Amino acid sequence: MILGLFIVTDTSLAFRPHTLISPNIDRFAALFVVGAVFSLAYPKHVLPILLTLLAVVVGFELLQRLLAGRHGYVKDMFVKGIGASAGVFAAVALRRAFSAMSGRTDQGNS
Repeated sequence: MILGLFIVTDTSLAFRPHTLISPNIDRFAALFVVGAVFSLAYPKHVLPILLTLLAVVVGFELLQRLLAGRHGYVKDMFVKGIGASAGVFAAVALRRAFSAMSGRTDQGNS
């Protein structure tokens, strides 16, 4: 999963999937999806998931500084970090909303 994320967000343009949206939206969306999926799959581990994804984002940008022809920008790191955070927070909000709705439904049927 992490290797796929790296390929989609940080490899050379020749290796990345081509979309009709901007690279920043691609980066944000990729990290949003990963953050949301992991947070929905492991709801008791949201903080470690968020911290791990943020560490991965920083690592990706630092790794790019070591690769010839690549660059690591702070702006890219923020876009990815915000995407990961938004995905985690959206998953938490979605889970809470479903939990609240199921709680109201269960109370109404008693």
